[in-house]
Amino acid sequence: MRKVDLCLSSEGTEVILATSSDEKHPPENMIDGNPETFWTTTGMFPQEFIICFHKHVRIEKLVIQSYFGK
Repeated sequence: MRKVDLCLSSEGTEVILATSSDEKHPPENMIDGNPETFWTTTGMFPQEFIICFHKHVRIEKLVIQSYFGK
């Protein structure tokens, strides 16, 4: 059985809330499937985002990468 990354915008997933945004690195970059793009925040803490799946999903693995976090 092939595993599908349901957290991609190509699968209908959306970022419906992000507490900060940068024009060059918007929150939608988190779900575009491109490892060269990313969401960057404005530096205020804490940061949050909400991702909406448009169907019930079972999460088996969650990967979050953070750089220079405090």
